[in-house]
Amino acid sequence: MQTTWRLVGDSLQLGASIAFAIFIGAGIGYWLDGKFGTFPYMSIVFFFFGVAAAGRNVWIEVRKQLRADKNRDPT
Repeated sequence: MQTTWRLVGDSLQLGASIAFAIFIGAGIGYWLDGKFGTFPYMSIVFFFFGVAAAGRNVWIEVRKQLRADKNRDPT
């Protein structure tokens, strides 16, 4: 039962980190657009930086899960 709740918590954390990375990237881009008058260019660029950061977070979580599975099942 504890493993199930741990997986649920990990999944919720991953979902939140994806959303936050994208929103933070887009927010920084939007702020820079307002500061420099370049709308929408910086918003678009930093949105994709946020997507890249979210992809990195997913990759890190996948590697962590693969290591945990490998350590748990020594066959």
